[in-house]
Amino acid sequence: MTVPSVPNKLLVLLASAMGNLTLTLESGFISVSYPALADAFNTSTSTVLWVSVAFWVTGVGLVMTFGWLSDVAGRRRAYTLGFVIYSTGLLLSAFSGEIWHLILFRVLQGVGSAFILASVVAILMPAFPEGERGRAMGIQGAIVGIGLSTGPLLAGLLLDALDWRALFYMRVPVSVLGIFIAWFALPDDRPKKTAFRVDYLGAASLFAVLASSLLLVNRGAEEGWTSPIAIAMAVVLPISLPVLVWTQRRALRPILDFALFRRRRYSAGLGVLMSHYLSQGPILVVAPFFFVDALGFSATKMGIFLMLFPLMRVFLAPVTGMLSDKMSPWLLSGFGLVMMGSSLLWLSFLGTGASQWHILTSLGLAGLGSAFYEPPNTSTIMAAVPSDRHGTASASIASGRQLSFSIGVTLAGAIFAIRERGHLADLLGLGSSADSAAREAISLGFSDALLGGAIIAFIGVALSFVMAQKERRAPRITGSASL
Repeated sequence: MTVPSVPNKLLVLLASAMGNLTLTLESGFISVSYPALADAFNTSTSTVLWVSVAFWVTGVGLVMTFGWLSDVAGRRRAYTLGFVIYSTGLLLSAFSGEIWHLILFRVLQGVGSAFILASVVAILMPAFPEGERGRAMGIQGAIVGIGLSTGPLLAGLLLDALDWRALFYMRVPVSVLGIFIAWFALPDDRPKKTAFRVDYLGAASLFAVLASSLLLVNRGAEEGWTSPIAIAMAVVLPISLPVLVWTQRRALRPILDFALFRRRRYSAGLGVLMSHYLSQGPILVVAPFFFVDALGFSATKMGIFLMLFPLMRVFLAPVTGMLSDKMSPWLLSGFGLVMMGSSLLWLSFLGTGASQWHILTSLGLAGLGSAFYEPPNTSTIMAAVPSDRHGTASASIASGRQLSFSIGVTLAGAIFAIRERGHLADLLGLGSSADSAAREAISLGFSDALLGGAIIAFIGVALSFVMAQKERRAPRITGSASL
């Protein structure tokens, strides 16, 4: 079987879908495995958490470098290599004898995920003309919704029927299928001038900046800002940042191209992206406490409620993608963030006496807002850069998303913790019983975190509508001439 020189749209779409499905299933599978892994390896939860931390720090730390590599060496090769490395990591993880073996193999999976993330959007761009890209992004948004909503359920079924090892080896066939689809479906896009020089110091300093930023925010919030790892990362970050700037300014083809940020649509698109993912922090980290501890939901019932948020993408993202081919993507993104912010605001006023249908409706509307936002925003960012920088743009979307998730979760958790303690003291001072005060304090702390998320979402709304106004006055220009 030969590699096609002209891309087949459906096969390219399938190849991209395999990457999105593989990596969105990942988050759901691992998040439900912590108790089983702690029991299997007879270790603490704090140690088990490194199974996730090692994966996403590696992935985010390398994705920009691999995006650059896919631009200069060919996206087909980079994308396929990602599946190969990821599959190998899955198989080795299933045979781990010690928790540190598993963490090491998760680093290998993180390397593979970085290659996949760096090209998963970029491979769509040459296969679809401008008027069809929104629809392609919308279909991928639906795939993301399927992976996010079904991952925890499938993982739970595997844990009940088999054991923790099944969470890894059962995904190997899917990942191997991704290897064959990527290699045989994608066109051979190696640049004619194949000689290139990797800036190892630049790549190392970029990894240090991204990894230390994530670890400082995440581990500092989890283990304390004076913990050894937080202090170490607070030292690494200011040392590596000037090295990164120096290496990138002198590079002929920088990994982190600062010139791209002078393109208004690119930088504004990333700003809107960050506001969207920052605003999700209360739903991701605080909502479980509200549902279980304040409302008394079972874990299963909580999962059903929270599943509604990503599930809405499955139904609406393809429609939104098609709309973005016909109207301003900034207006669609802005409308999505209006829905997101309004839903968070509504949810913040519901409290412990709220109707369950009202809670479901607010979560559903937040999910609809997310579905409206994502396809047009992705299309905008990708169209704002030259075609030889699509790998870099795809990687910047992944980096921005993960950084925003991490900061948003930390910020929401901090608001909740501080406000919940304050509300509890006030309620006990007013004579409320300990149990009633605890439940009400959790609800009020959740409301405060939701208000913070809503404010961030509305900042994204303002930026979207400012850009829509600017582009209404100046005709939209795409591709390498985009500003």
